[in-house]
Amino acid sequence: MKMSKKEKTVLTKTQKRSLFRWFLNGGASLNYERMMSMAYTYSMLPWLKENYKGNPEGLKKSVKTHLQYYNCSPYMNPYVMGVNMGIEGQGKENSLDAVMAIKTGLMGPLSGLGDSVFVVIPWTIFGAIAANMALNGSVAGIFIWILVTWILKGLGYPLFKAGIASGTSLVNSIETKMKVLKECVAVLGLTVVGALMPTVVKANVALTFKQGDLKMTGTEILDQIMPGLIPAALVALVYWMLGKKVKPVWIILMIIVASILCAVFGTVSYTHLTLPTKLEV
Repeated sequence: MKMSKKEKTVLTKTQKRSLFRWFLNGGASLNYERMMSMAYTYSMLPWLKENYKGNPEGLKKSVKTHLQYYNCSPYMNPYVMGVNMGIEGQGKENSLDAVMAIKTGLMGPLSGLGDSVFVVIPWTIFGAIAANMALNGSVAGIFIWILVTWILKGLGYPLFKAGIASGTSLVNSIETKMKVLKECVAVLGLTVVGALMPTVVKANVALTFKQGDLKMTGTEILDQIMPGLIPAALVALVYWMLGKKVKPVWIILMIIVASILCAVFGTVSYTHLTLPTKLEV
């Protein structure tokens, strides 16, 4: 029987329970042999028991199937769970081969999409803002970080409903729309990171220039050329070294040694210096 669009998007209590399990346990039991399969199966279990009620052999076969290797972005996984329920709810154990094929096919593209949209971009933007507020003594940064984390998790709810309602046909349309969104947010993220450089990276040239009554520090002279020139140059240097595959630990050690030497000779003084996050989309 053909279901209406409204009926397709209504979640049962068991489906909500499975989704809630994933929100709480999505990262549990992660291992190198089967990655997220145990957490996925545990989250799906309430729905599987309902779907295979009175069919213990079918339930056993389904659980064994879902315990096979599986790894996907935890933020995009609710969509996969929704597609899984939409297909397996109709075909039962006869659809398990198709379900596994779809799960395997969605792992790669959804992981790349989820890591960019839900991890790299928001963590870079809001993480930098929250860290900067914390450095300035404001506790609001903590609550911003917690709020953003739960908002990102909450987006799994509409993805879950979309997976049940539309099946795999929605993947292509989501990916197309997200490409434009990723580019726009990436520009915003780079702008925010660039604006935070002078406030997060503090480096001052201790050398002074004196001519008669005029006395200027090296920092004041360089700031007249371009405000925040030293922090920008330091970040560019670190970014270049990261691009050359220099290990972050070695970069940190070099910064520490350079800071000590410059402080001893009175050339450059550092208040605090943090490594930038490389933003890739």
